[in-house]
Amino acid sequence: MTHHFICNHCRHENKISISESDRGTYQMQNGDFKDTICSNCLRKEKTHINDIFGKVSKTLILSSFFTSIVIAVILFFTFRNIIIISSEIIGIPTLLFFYENNLVKSFNVYRIRKK
Repeated sequence: MTHHFICNHCRHENKISISESDRGTYQMQNGDFKDTICSNCLRKEKTHINDIFGKVSKTLILSSFFTSIVIAVILFFTFRNIIIISSEIIGIPTLLFFYENNLVKSFNVYRIRKK
């Protein structure tokens, strides 16, 4: 999961690194605001954690797809069974996508009350 925010000045979507997987944990450890810098206009501002949203990581999905293709080639030369190979090629990236989508959904739904 990658975290993003939209700059209030130039409305550019920026990527931000947060190690916590939900807003509640982030609030308990770091507070209600995150110091952010827009990559487009280089403006520093404090962004409330409700204004940060998650997205599914495309690099993780693509890497799992390529990994499943490598495993499929190995399985093809060892077992020669098409059913195992086809289910493995589709299964690994699909399961990872649903897991990531669930993490993103739980992050985006949970909100912190603004004071």
